[in-house]
Amino acid sequence: MHITINRLKHIFIAGIQKFVNVITPGAVLSAFLGIVLFVILTTVWLMYKSVELPEPNIYEIVPGATSREIAYDLARKHIIRFPRIFNLYLSLRNLDRELQAGRYEFPETRMSLREIAKFLTSGAKAKEVEFTVPEGYTNKQIAVLLEMKGLVPKGVFSLNLEGYLFPDTYRVYENATGGQIIDTMRRNFEKKVSVPLLPEIEKSGRTLLEVVIMGSLLEREVQTEADMKKVADILWRRMDSGWALEVDSTLKYEIGGKSPSLTYDELQIDSPYNTYKYKGLPPTPIGNPGLKAITAAIYPETNDYWFYLSKPGGETVFAKTLQEQNLNKVRYLRGN
Repeated sequence: MHITINRLKHIFIAGIQKFVNVITPGAVLSAFLGIVLFVILTTVWLMYKSVELPEPNIYEIVPGATSREIAYDLARKHIIRFPRIFNLYLSLRNLDRELQAGRYEFPETRMSLREIAKFLTSGAKAKEVEFTVPEGYTNKQIAVLLEMKGLVPKGVFSLNLEGYLFPDTYRVYENATGGQIIDTMRRNFEKKVSVPLLPEIEKSGRTLLEVVIMGSLLEREVQTEADMKKVADILWRRMDSGWALEVDSTLKYEIGGKSPSLTYDELQIDSPYNTYKYKGLPPTPIGNPGLKAITAAIYPETNDYWFYLSKPGGETVFAKTLQEQNLNKVRYLRGN
């Protein structure tokens, strides 16, 4: 039997009309109320359903953000799944104006939309710890500092990246891991050294590693920025001329020595950090240099000195010849 398209249309329309004719107003109302009830129950279920929160369990509300912006930002970061429901809950409970800018540390690893909304409007912001890393600090010293601040046990703080953990004042969450703190300090190094100064380092003919190593030596060898620039010129010239650098601080870094001068036996130690035995720079930085030392390594002050020493009070004395240097040792370091 052949049925045309028009015939099918007539059959379909007639079926719809017959279905509508049998539906009573009461049935329509019941269906509508059923749909509304289903939506309400689903919304309530989603509000109370706990979900796993992603790591790290920290969220920051930026100043001026609206509740809608916060809801969709939470969704983008996979903290919530239904931003419209979250925003609706805030509006219905008049909580949308209670959201306060700041960093929040979620107290649980699993939370519901309702719990997240209540927490972010409670004002219970994450606690932060402030610490300052002095210029020239080694990673071991940083590890001790962080342990004293109650942040990370020194035994679990990574000692890698010596030289690239930028000395500065930091604020971190009290539950921050060693890895998170290292990332923060490393990014600060990139922001203040790698990005702005790399073109200048390349112009100088040195590598970033060489400059960081030299900067770490300057931090240990002398105190003032002016002296750093002079000593940088001396050490670069020694290295370029094939001399041994003869820097005490490199060997002290290796052996952990704290005495003002090295002993004869210590000077015989076979180590790449013994710059009396091995020419050139040590293999790694011996601390984390600050911006002044790094800048001095990039822009040394040209001079005709070849030697220097530090008096007990920290003042640097320069010499042009070995004979003059030996006289300075007798004059200033006798008995030390």
